[in-house]
Amino acid sequence: MKRTHLISLILCLVMAAMAVSCGPQSKPEELTQLEELRKSDEAAAINGNAPDAYKRCTDLTNKAIDSWQDGEQAKARTYAALGQRQYATARAQSKMIEAQDRKAAAEDEMRDLNAQLEKLEVARAGLEESIALIKKNIASSDMANAEQRIQLAKIEREKAVGVKANESQKEIFDQAEAKIKDAQEKASKGDRAPAGAAAEEARLLYVKAYDLAKPDFDKKQQAAAAAERQKALFTEAQSIVGPSYVFTDLKSTVIVLASAFEKDKTDILPVKQDALRRVAELANKYADTTIMIEGYTQTKGKNAYEVSQRRCDATRDFLVTQGVDYKRIVTTAKGKEAPRYDEKKKENRALNDRVEINIILP
Repeated sequence: MKRTHLISLILCLVMAAMAVSCGPQSKPEELTQLEELRKSDEAAAINGNAPDAYKRCTDLTNKAIDSWQDGEQAKARTYAALGQRQYATARAQSKMIEAQDRKAAAEDEMRDLNAQLEKLEVARAGLEESIALIKKNIASSDMANAEQRIQLAKIEREKAVGVKANESQKEIFDQAEAKIKDAQEKASKGDRAPAGAAAEEARLLYVKAYDLAKPDFDKKQQAAAAAERQKALFTEAQSIVGPSYVFTDLKSTVIVLASAFEKDKTDILPVKQDALRRVAELANKYADTTIMIEGYTQTKGKNAYEVSQRRCDATRDFLVTQGVDYKRIVTTAKGKEAPRYDEKKKENRALNDRVEINIILP
């Protein structure tokens, strides 16, 4: 009887152990991370923009869950890691589609603006035709009077002042001023014919001063606008990496991503990826610029040109995933050339494991 009781007890213990061993093991960290990604706020948008890529992520997630529940931990981790990579791919595709949508919207807006400009151009042409007709009538009509001519001369005067002809074409402008003064004096005395003739001479002189001053005025305005744009670009770049890592010349802003790689490695360090995302946003904001990426290594590195080129490629590919047009980007491997930081100080060596991103205005 005691023996039978002992055997029953042993069988119970064996069955309990088997029940414990057959139950699911703790969930792999990779699977937990993948499930958190799929619960994030952006997941729905990614699924909507890149459904095929997101479905592959879903399939890998399901396989990871099945493997985990079957007690195959290694297999579950592998599927979960692949699922995370597929999620990143889907997210990159989603970002690209969003960028394309924004571009299409901008192009639609540009077409609308062009249509409006065409209408305005038609209206302007009609206005100019009306003004020309008025001028012709004034010149040929017996009813033309000195006051009308004086008013036309004043209109041309305002245009000339608007392009600073009173400064750049002072001699001609002063001649016109003398003529309009003479016209006004004659008109006040009732000498309408001489007043009209003097006013017409003044008008023609104002037109001449305007025509001579305008090209230089436009050039200065364009230069001022370009300088202001370059200043804004430079300031925004400084806000990303700090003033010590941004340089500029007439048309280019250089952003130095120092210590962006481990020695002899080509993967962008995670700590630098947020700054690179902001550089991509800046490049997208200034969409008419050219992006030149130069890759460098520290002088103690190996295979410098190959490594620096692969660093360029990694940086370019990262920017492309953030919506920067691939055709805007040029890369140049510099290897150990031109170390920006003096490597006599050991702590400076890692700084030269860098890329320099030139944003070049047109």
